[in-house]
Amino acid sequence: MKHSFSLFLILCIYSCQLPGNKKVTSQSNPAQEELPGKSYKEIKDSIAHKRKIFFNENSSLQTFSRKSINEITDFWINCISKDLYSKWQNTPWDFNGTTTRPQYGTIACGYFVTTILQDMDLKINRVKLSICASSIMMRALTPHQKIKNLSYLSYGGFNDTLKYYGKGVYIIGLDFHTGFIINDGTENWFIHSNYIQRKGVTKERVLLSVALKSSKTRWLISLTNDKNFLFNWLKGQHF
Repeated sequence: MKHSFSLFLILCIYSCQLPGNKKVTSQSNPAQEELPGKSYKEIKDSIAHKRKIFFNENSSLQTFSRKSINEITDFWINCISKDLYSKWQNTPWDFNGTTTRPQYGTIACGYFVTTILQDMDLKINRVKLSICASSIMMRALTPHQKIKNLSYLSYGGFNDTLKYYGKGVYIIGLDFHTGFIINDGTENWFIHSNYIQRKGVTKERVLLSVALKSSKTRWLISLTNDKNFLFNWLKGQHF
């Protein structure tokens, strides 16, 4: 077990790195710069405002109710899988991509995860967590939670286990990749900056994801099922 975990750490340090990748220069995607609805800044401002409202309603860990956690879980699911994703969709992947603006430049998988978390008004060191091993990022976010090793499961069993864990937002670490797993109560989704054919930011059903299925390692943490993580987010604590 110690050997496999050490291998996981080494692999994830090189998350998203593929042989022969060439650096892509930053450029905008004019076709998607202006999407309907709120601007990206308006979406981020709305998220920050809602976080403060949630905190006013749940000012102590002791009074942080299951009803509030369920409401916040739905909020996180909607923000990441719909509001924020709608702006980031198809933003190109590159191993060196570090953009903070959807549809401008390129974004690596680790940077995509931490940028979305930052835009959820989570106080983090975006760059530091983007370039470290996935396991280190997971421990920084949820230090009291044990990282779940689901590598032993068949792929169908992995998908079924995600359903069993229930609605929520999860972070997954793979051989050379990372992203969000979203269980919306009906379907399991993988949202990530997809390195395969440089597709970029993609939302796909877990059962149909080549990047997920081809990985030998699958390590998982839950963000929204972690009461301490959610309360620290409410307080605006720096992770």
